[in-house]
Parts: sequence; C-alpha cells; structure tokens
Amino acid sequence: MGTSQTTVIVGGSIAGLLAAAAASPASEAVTIVERDDLPAGPEHRRGVPQGTQVHALLAVGQQNMERLLPGIVAELQEAGGTLVDGPGDLAVYTASGWTGRAPSDAKVVCARRPLIEWVIRKRVLTLPNVTVLKGNVTGLVANEDRTRVVGVSLRGADDVPADLVIDASGRSSKAPTWISDLGYDAPGEQELRSYVGYTTVPVRLPEDALPTGVAGVLSHPHPRNLRGGSVVPCDNGLHLVSALSMMNVDPPRDMPSLLEFVDRAASPVVGQVARTAEPVGDVVAYRMPGSRRRLWERLERRPEGFVAIGDAVMSFNPLYGQGMSLAAVEAVLLADTLADVSDLREPGLAGRIQGNFTATIETVFGIVVGTDSAYEGAELDGIEPPSADAAAFKKALSELATEDAEVSLAVKYVGHYFKPELLTAPAIREKVERWITEGRTSSKLDPTTIPGPVG
Repeated sequence: MGTSQTTVIVGGSIAGLLAAAAASPASEAVTIVERDDLPAGPEHRRGVPQGTQVHALLAVGQQNMERLLPGIVAELQEAGGTLVDGPGDLAVYTASGWTGRAPSDAKVVCARRPLIEWVIRKRVLTLPNVTVLKGNVTGLVANEDRTRVVGVSLRGADDVPADLVIDASGRSSKAPTWISDLGYDAPGEQELRSYVGYTTVPVRLPEDALPTGVAGVLSHPHPRNLRGGSVVPCDNGLHLVSALSMMNVDPPRDMPSLLEFVDRAASPVVGQVARTAEPVGDVVAYRMPGSRRRLWERLERRPEGFVAIGDAVMSFNPLYGQGMSLAAVEAVLLADTLADVSDLREPGLAGRIQGNFTATIETVFGIVVGTDSAYEGAELDGIEPPSADAAAFKKALSELATEDAEVSLAVKYVGHYFKPELLTAPAIREKVERWITEGRTSSKLDPTTIPGPVG
C-alpha cells in the first residue's frame, strides 16, 4: 500500500458504517464525517426521520454483513433482535390473497432501526483505523485541474483530505450539486412517485394474539385498496403496529386513528390483532414521495476519487424492507473491488466501483417499479412501466404463490436474495403459463382467516 491511503465517508448511516468496514482493509485511515451527535445506545437519531418505522434485515443483508463483520447477526440477536423465517412465519395478505407460507432459509432479523444501527456502529468503531468526525460536509475538494476529488470541505472547519470519498449521506445527498460545482454534469435520475405514508407504534402483544406458528401479519396496500397495515416483531419481545398507505392517503397520527386505519386494510386480521396490543411508545408518522435512482454509473465524465453508495444512489418505497440489505451488498462489492487494488488513487477505480453496483441496483429497482407502477396516478419519470405481458405474468405468479410452495418461495426469495432469475426457471415459468392458460384464480382470498402453511 502506498502512502496516504485515506478514505472519507460522508454520513454515519448504516450504509456509511458498512462502507467504512469495507474500505478499512484498503486504507490506512477511514474517517466517517457525520453531522449528528451519534447516540451511545440504541436511540433515535435526528438524521434518520424514518428510523422509528418498520425495518427488517433480509437474508442477503445478513450474508453480506457477515462478510464484513463476522458474527454481527449473533450480536444483533444478543442485543434483542428477533430472527424469524420470513416466508414461513409471516402471514402476508396481498391483492391475490394469502401468500403461501412455507419453511425456508430466508431468515429475517426484525429490530428497530436505532438498535440495528447502534450494534453495527459499535462493531465498526472497534476497527483500529476507523474514526468519526462530527462535521457538516459542504462540498467536495478537487485538485487543481478538477480531475480528482481529494477531500471534503466542512462548514466552519478545515478541509478533510482523502484519496477516496464515499458519499453515504442518504436520500437528501447534495453530491449532484457538489460535482456540478466542479464542472461535471449531475447524474440523471429515475423516479417513481407513489406517495408513501407510514405510521408506527411499538406495542406489547398478549401471547395468544397471533395463531400458533405465525410471528406477524401484514396486509399490503394494493391498487384496489390504498390502505394497509402490519403487526410484526421487532426487538426485546415487542412488536410494531404500522399503518401503511400509498398515493397520498394521509397516514394517521394518533392511536385511535391508527386502529381505525388498519381496520380498513384488505384483511381485518391486522386490525383485530392490533386492538389486542398495549402501546409502549409514541405513534410516529412519516411520508415520502416514493422511489428515486440516481444514475451515477452512467456519467460520461466523472471525477476520480468519488463514489456514491446507499440511498445517495437509490432510495425506494420502504414497504419492501430492502434498503439496509442493499447497502450491505454494495459494501461487499466495494470491499471486493478494493481488495484487487494497491492504490486508492488508481485511475478509473471510482467508476469501476460505481459500475459494480449496477446489476444489484437494477434488480431491486425493477422489483419496486414492477409493483408501484400499477397504482393509478403513480408518476414515472425516466422509467418505462412493465409491459402488459410482464404485468400479466406477475399477476399470475402472485396468484399461484397463494397455493404452490415452490412458487411462493421463489417469489419471496427474489425479494430476500435479490435473485430475479429464480422466476424464470423452467419449472416456475411452466407453472405460471399453465395457470394463465387454464384461466385459474386464487382460492385463498378469504381475508378473515390466516390459512396454514402450503404443501
């Protein structure tokens, strides 16, 4: 390794922490610049307005975090996180009925965001070359001919030099403006505005609130019912009751309104379970426009030494619970790319890192677009909606997943492992095409009773 191999991470979010872990082996020093005071425990942080809402760490996220921080999943459980079999233990009602439950390897860590971030932060900050600097980044510092980023500027403080700058400052990232200030075009954007609303409250459930073998229940919003709800495990024996809304349906802001809202979900089971719950915290609402992708990898000209990661690249409808896991995948891709270089100033390195994120980002963004574009009035900028054939295939797949364990697991594994190729396997495609040809529909539409696992 050459001299002065330093990395600066903008933002101490989960994406920033994981990026720091990924960059640590290739750097003499990694500095995380964070504007918030980082709490000493699992407490809400002002810079994460959605932090009190439902979060889940999917199987692919766990696998990739373990690559970077071995033993981290066990540490999350020791801190109170709950490990459940997502496809097997969670009852999910959709427009097609109850998605078939079947035992799987797709375990999910359910915990509140502050706990997850705290456990990861503690672990990352044990790395001897990783430090946190409190500061507000105001721009990128470039060399004289502006071909390379060589650090970041801070409000009211000295610049922080770096050989590699990684922006993990989230959805509100100012990096497009920062590189424009250096004379480069800002990245293009793709956006799907489906106007998402969430309200969540932590609760304690009585032991018999859910059927045996069911850890939580979700009734997703869909184009025919813009209101949904969920009761899912979080940490330390608690659950979260959430109201979920789409297309500008205003989320409730107090407990009576929340209960009335979830009563109007497609399945009344959510409301029934929620009404047995004892609230143990505040009711907090959150709204966001939808999903947005910044096309950093398509820049024709880019400065060396700068990479964007996490929500600074793509932020999306949190209903799908994929954000933390996507950040973990990107961090491992970052680590793998850096493992092959001896100098962080290697020409083309930043562009190569950014490009290596593309396949996974396109997979996850495609999942979101395939679902949220179906809402009447959804606004698509720079995005083509799915074709009629693709929409028909997706509808049949969802219906078949209510009755067929193989298909149900394939559908869920796409979301849990980011592997869309599972749905084009010959056995799955043959079943779906037969379903369409025979004109069949789901028989699991009764919303009032959670069925047992499918065979």
